[in-house]
Amino acid sequence: MTNSIFRTLRKFRIPKTVKRVFNFVGGLFLTACCFFVAYLTFQNGWTDLDKVDKFEGIITEKGITTYQTSTSGRYRTTLTKQAFYLKLKDLNQTLAVYNPQQNYGSLDNNLYVGDTVKVFYKHSNLVDKLNLETFKIEKNNQRILNSQDFQGREQIAFYITLVGGFVLLLLTFYQDKKFRLNK
Repeated sequence: MTNSIFRTLRKFRIPKTVKRVFNFVGGLFLTACCFFVAYLTFQNGWTDLDKVDKFEGIITEKGITTYQTSTSGRYRTTLTKQAFYLKLKDLNQTLAVYNPQQNYGSLDNNLYVGDTVKVFYKHSNLVDKLNLETFKIEKNNQRILNSQDFQGREQIAFYITLVGGFVLLLLTFYQDKKFRLNK
């Protein structure tokens, strides 16, 4: 009885050439995804502040809010994080700053409703969501938020995804070489 089951299952085996093609294409796809994310983080990590959007206005609302971000994949989860946000008069976006340590005391203590600030940010078309691409905040020509806080995290993400992309590329070709040698 068990022999007949194994014979039946053997008929459904995937040929090695099909496995090789799927492994190779899948590896190249994941490598391309890593390189694409590296490109996006490179753009933010080395952005010249003279080329980003600037807005000077009065703070109408500020505080710490929660926002949700989700992960993709087989076990999809939603993560709740905190961010410091600002709403400025005559600006149709809610600008926000994310800090991995969730420490927003210095921003909260230095910025008050009614203060005039100058903000360097990247414009977002999604006006109903938080714009987390806030590079720098100045008040009375003093830096309240340093651009290196945001750009430093983006630069680290760039290096991680770039190295990850090259590792995936090497593993893809190594795995393909193993299939060719086993023929």
